[in-house]
Amino acid sequence: MTAEAARIRARGLERALARGRTVAEITASALYAACREKEVPATLDDVAAASGVSRDAIARCYRLLVNELEMEIPVLDPAEYLAKVASGAKMIADVRARALEMLHRAEKAGVAAGVDPLGITGSVLYMAAALEGQKLTQRSAADAAGVTEVTIRNQSKRLRKALGE
Repeated sequence: MTAEAARIRARGLERALARGRTVAEITASALYAACREKEVPATLDDVAAASGVSRDAIARCYRLLVNELEMEIPVLDPAEYLAKVASGAKMIADVRARALEMLHRAEKAGVAAGVDPLGITGSVLYMAAALEGQKLTQRSAADAAGVTEVTIRNQSKRLRKALGE
């Protein structure tokens, strides 16, 4: 992974994309781009915490790298984040299994495409917990997924309608 990040960083520096940005911002953005390219489920917040660079700066530089270097970034699968979010919310295996089944149904229905994978993952976990009789608040689901309560609320409404839950 580090070799891929170094390659992306070098290409960005060759194209003079560092102008007006720190080397740390370019490096952190290259690491995030490498993770996305290799489908490693790392979030902007994970990279920001590890690098000490702000989430917004990484996001800005990431978009610049992707556009200027014409990178092909695969779409993230929300199921890749389910274990991490469920663990953060301290959910039991039954809730995880129900959430995974709901994610697959949402993908088949086409309602998971184009939305934040962490938002939809947190929302299905919240809904699955309620269906399994487990206590999980919107705030707890949002904290575990790294999104807002509003995201959980809105995605849950959308998913309930699409999945008939």
